[in-house]
Amino acid sequence: MNHRSRFLAIALIAQLILNHFSFGFPPPEAPSLVVVISLDQFPYQYIPRFSSHFGAGGFRRLLENGANFTNASYKHGMNLTGPGHAVILSGAYGNANGIICNNWYDIDRHRGVYCVADSTVSLVGVRGNGVSPANFIGSTFGDELRLASGFRSKVISISNKDRAAILLGGKFANAAFWEQDSLFVTSSYYAPSLPAWAAQFNDQGEFTRYFGKWWRQDLPESAFNALDRDDAPYEADEDGFGKTFPHHITGEDTTRITSSYYHALIRSPYGAKVLAEFAKAAVHGEQLGQRGVTDLLCISFSSTDYVGHAFGPHSREILEITVAIDSILSDLLRYLDNVAGPGKYVVALTSDHGVAPIPEYIKAHVPRADVGRISSDSVAAVERALTKTFGPPPGGRRWVEAVADRYLYLDQSTLIQKKLDAARVARVAADVLVKVAPLTAAFTRAELQSPSPTSLLAQYSSRSYYPQRSGDILVVPKPFYFGGSEPTGTTHGEPYDYSSHVPLLIMGPGIHPGAYTGESSPADLAPTLSVLFGVEFPAGREGRVLSEALK
Repeated sequence: MNHRSRFLAIALIAQLILNHFSFGFPPPEAPSLVVVISLDQFPYQYIPRFSSHFGAGGFRRLLENGANFTNASYKHGMNLTGPGHAVILSGAYGNANGIICNNWYDIDRHRGVYCVADSTVSLVGVRGNGVSPANFIGSTFGDELRLASGFRSKVISISNKDRAAILLGGKFANAAFWEQDSLFVTSSYYAPSLPAWAAQFNDQGEFTRYFGKWWRQDLPESAFNALDRDDAPYEADEDGFGKTFPHHITGEDTTRITSSYYHALIRSPYGAKVLAEFAKAAVHGEQLGQRGVTDLLCISFSSTDYVGHAFGPHSREILEITVAIDSILSDLLRYLDNVAGPGKYVVALTSDHGVAPIPEYIKAHVPRADVGRISSDSVAAVERALTKTFGPPPGGRRWVEAVADRYLYLDQSTLIQKKLDAARVARVAADVLVKVAPLTAAFTRAELQSPSPTSLLAQYSSRSYYPQRSGDILVVPKPFYFGGSEPTGTTHGEPYDYSSHVPLLIMGPGIHPGAYTGESSPADLAPTLSVLFGVEFPAGREGRVLSEALK
């Protein structure tokens, strides 16, 4: 064999090896539809705790026929709706995609900023403040899918919440829809008017037909042995919903429909049913998965979040809503089987965050437990300490200009007029906060910019830091503590497993079923889908390819 022949043979072998091990090329018959489902405020613990009550076609179908990543958790400091949904299909955290919180403070314009606010656009279908993905930085799997297909692929994203629909959909989505009282609406960012199928759905009265219905306890009393009692005083009673079963879905006025009715509706399985029916209408109206090109449908169910906030993760209501969601998922998967064909589509299920236990629930069983709610008195302590150290602020101003989520923003004009170094002032304030409040840490801007390599907590917090949007100090409560003055209900957000550990299930062609216990994250979903469908990774992604589950 001459040198040229030997070279060609080696090159051919190398190419064959490269083709065998390369990722990023879709199978010959790529699935025509991808469905990404987010269950808002749905910690992983609900899967094993409630699995005995699941039917065959919902969670159990995904668990038995898909890849179950049992150790999937967010690696950022803000486990909130906006940041979580921004991660799921971008594979990037707030330090890259800019969505650090649900709300932050614009220190230059002296005003709060909602994560999807956009004054250059308007709502379509109803009056209200404009929203869009303008504040999101980078791209999503859906954006890259549209680019790769010459914009022939469609991306449709729906939710009960605007920020969930918008941030899942990405920059190039064909449309995002969300609930506004009795309607699904969108933004002029996507289109000047609602598509005919969406307008027709709104006219059918799906939202109003549940007025006066009851959400009853369906499971036997024995199902609640490991849960809290039904009349716990620390559960929240809002919008005429009540704290015990059965819950009357009327809102505060039992004789007519008011805005409080729609709030009660979303806090029940009926709100999730309406969203699922709208998802079916979107598939039919847009002919998703039926056009010879791969489409993406994103669905974020918010009802689990509203129930969780009011009743907590150990309530009867959370078990009942989970079982109801299981039934809704089963029905939705059957519908997709009929449209795309069984085994002809990819479905992924995850959540944007988990939830903290209600402190009073823990104290009812362990009275001396170190748990609780953090009052706003901490800011007053910072004001006093900084005044004692540096003198009073000039002209009646304050040291702390604003608080947004867990960020404190120092008054920059005070620092300038007193010619003080911001880092030094922030350090004094952080030291005070840790002394007066039940905090694990208070990180300054300087610490978030250069986190300690040995501190996972600092590294996670730094992924929720974006210089132009973050404050000067980020506080991290101790485990089982959270901020808020309300004496009932619970919340989420802290970088602990109860807020960060969520399901990650993927089922469909190219996915090897099984339980995978290795370290993973919802940030890994987008790059894994990119490989599965042969499109470019989202810009700025940090997540890895879940190659262990790829056939």
